Amino acid sequence: MTKRERTRRRMLQVGGGAAFVGLSGCTGLLSDSSEADEAAPTSTNETAANAADDENESNGDTGSNEIEPDELEEPEEYDLEEPPGALAEIPIPEEPDAAYPLAGSGDAPVTVRLFGNWKCPYTRWFLFEEFDAFVDEYVRSGTVDLEVHAVAYRDGRPFYGEDGPRMARAGLAVWERDPEQFWSFLEYVAVNVKGSDWATPGRIETVALEAGVDDPEPIGEATEGDAYEDRLEETMERVHELPVSGVPRISVEGESYSPIVHQEELDEAIEAAVENATE
Repeated sequence: MTKRERTRRRMLQVGGGAAFVGLSGCTGLLSDSSEADEAAPTSTNETAANAADDENESNGDTGSNEIEPDELEEPEEYDLEEPPGALAEIPIPEEPDAAYPLAGSGDAPVTVRLFGNWKCPYTRWFLFEEFDAFVDEYVRSGTVDLEVHAVAYRDGRPFYGEDGPRMARAGLAVWERDPEQFWSFLEYVAVNVKGSDWATPGRIETVALEAGVDDPEPIGEATEGDAYEDRLEETMERVHELPVSGVPRISVEGESYSPIVHQEELDEAIEAAVENATE
């Protein structure tokens, strides 16, 4: 039994099965999507603690528009939780020059793509509960490379408010400037993100600093403006072409799968793609 199979069995035992079998993810990325969000999974990282507030924000409901002047001022320091560091050990190519973050050697026979939103409780749950097992089985073994796409928009609107595009831009900025720290940065974001309007330039700069990113100031600056917008739009084109109706999803050879509930189908698709690529 593989590590991923053990994780899956433990998940079903803890959740009684039913709560997880129908779990799809943060959906509604496409205007014609018929999927509906289910109750978010719980984990030791409490990724679902703010799921209801996150969902309201993703649909454009950010509460009252009345903001006191003091609320507009960013504090000089941010209280950040230090993550366990599991994602920091994910391998990247020796010469990482890809346009999007990549896990793996860079020359695996097959490249699969992870679509996620770092504020989506399902994406964060997957990152902390099952992602390391997936990386062990397929990425560290050299079977596949994994290309990462942050989904910044939902049906044409910012996904989880402006935090979606801001975090997506910041991640691409880290990958471009200091790729060795990308996964550490992503882990810091996933552990700490909460509430609305979280990904401010100041907070993202602090996150980058804590994650060990060299010269974190440009990372905070990248959250605003049109930086990397061409790549965000290219990701959304892929979302519509596949299509990807929710996150997290992993695409293999033009088909997308939920890595939470379609694990067997995902494994079969990867195995078939590798077999075809190595014939």
